[in-house]
Amino acid sequence: MPQPMPRLQVSPELLQATMDASTDMIQVFEAIRDEAGRIVDFRWVLNNHTSESKYGEVRGESLLERNPGVVQEGIFDTFCRVTETGVAEQDERYYAHEQFDGWFFQTVVKLGDGIATTTRDITEWKRSQAEIVRLREEVVQIKLAETEGQLAAIFATAPVGLSVITSDGCFVRVNEELCRILGRPREDVLALNVAEVTHPDYLAPSLKAIANAAETGMPSSLDKRYCRPDGTEVWASSIISLLPDSGGHGNRFLVVTTDLTERRRADQELRKSEALQRVLIAELQHRTSNLMGIVRSIADHSTRTSRDLPEFRAHFDDRLAALSRVQAMLSRLGEHDRVAFDDLIRTELMAMDGGADRVTLEGPAGVRLRSSTVHTLAMALHELATNAVKYGALRQSGGHLAIRWSLRPGGTEGKPWLHIDWRESGVDMAPAGTWPGRGQGRELIERALPYQLGARTTYELGAEGVHCTIAIPVSSTLDVEESLGADAV
Repeated sequence: MPQPMPRLQVSPELLQATMDASTDMIQVFEAIRDEAGRIVDFRWVLNNHTSESKYGEVRGESLLERNPGVVQEGIFDTFCRVTETGVAEQDERYYAHEQFDGWFFQTVVKLGDGIATTTRDITEWKRSQAEIVRLREEVVQIKLAETEGQLAAIFATAPVGLSVITSDGCFVRVNEELCRILGRPREDVLALNVAEVTHPDYLAPSLKAIANAAETGMPSSLDKRYCRPDGTEVWASSIISLLPDSGGHGNRFLVVTTDLTERRRADQELRKSEALQRVLIAELQHRTSNLMGIVRSIADHSTRTSRDLPEFRAHFDDRLAALSRVQAMLSRLGEHDRVAFDDLIRTELMAMDGGADRVTLEGPAGVRLRSSTVHTLAMALHELATNAVKYGALRQSGGHLAIRWSLRPGGTEGKPWLHIDWRESGVDMAPAGTWPGRGQGRELIERALPYQLGARTTYELGAEGVHCTIAIPVSSTLDVEESLGADAV
């Protein structure tokens, strides 16, 4: 049976870095509702550097207080509609604000009880399009021109592709910009016709546009692909106009051609970027929810096992510090990197200051952990180390802690599993009934790891101390044979 694709795992820091790398403005808002449940405002909760450069620092601020004009512009209604219906919307509009004005293209998607927006500044593109339209209108007026000199001057200076073709598609005159678009020298273009430079899929529409211009006397337009001699293709928009002769008839056409290749490529990149942003935002929701669950569990257990507020704070701060160490390790990773087990266990033992001379670490280096398992496994190791420092091998002078791990094939498909053996020795065990009871570490190992990570675990209080084993699946990007042959730590 095919296995489901693994979820993309992205840390909040990596998500923020990815958002900050975008030249688009990315913002996340939460809905503010009144007692009746109606949306009355939105509040910024997340934005990237591009957004900050235009709006300034806005996190936590009210949308309506910051920019009441969004009501008149219809933006507030769009945000409410997307939040309530979950249907994404796209809009192109002109903004006139104190900080900036221009044309922007915005995508709004639902995110929890709020929305996320991606906004692209298209002001320069709008201006260039307006200039192209103006130039087109000027060029089309050449059919009213009575002299060859005027036509030649326009061909020499126009920033768009210009050509004159016959009714059967042969090129009579071309300018340098059209030659650049077609990727051919002038003499080659003049020796060809429209059919020989047009992609086969667009030949019929091209011939039909020429026929329509001839029959109606009105300009025809179409977007099409041209084939270059090197095998590449370019997208262009063409307007075909009939050139009348002195008798009011004509058998020649003026073609105004605008290169659309970069715009098409930019549109494709924008769609890819928007899709990736939606995935990253969904992943941020998932990772944040998991992290909050761990923090809540830490708080609940610290409350149950603390006699007063100072003791609760000590327990909670200690466990939160362990969680912060893991989060710091994740935030330093690249897109395809993973936390290695030996780095994780070494970081935790260094933080505990448990006496390196009484600890043995033995196992292959670089065993890559799944990002989804790191937080829970790290908390279990932290609790084991804390007990060892307070009661066990790292407290008593004769104690010793040996942590050994190996990588073996496991499961039905032989995917790699990490096997961890935590063994304390030389511990003068307290009499039965005085050793700490079922703490958070033991609950994590015996319940949370099997339930959340599919792990196999054991936990025993032996004659000389704690003996614990943990087996969990790890990142399949690490070859099992390679790891088995790797140098031990």
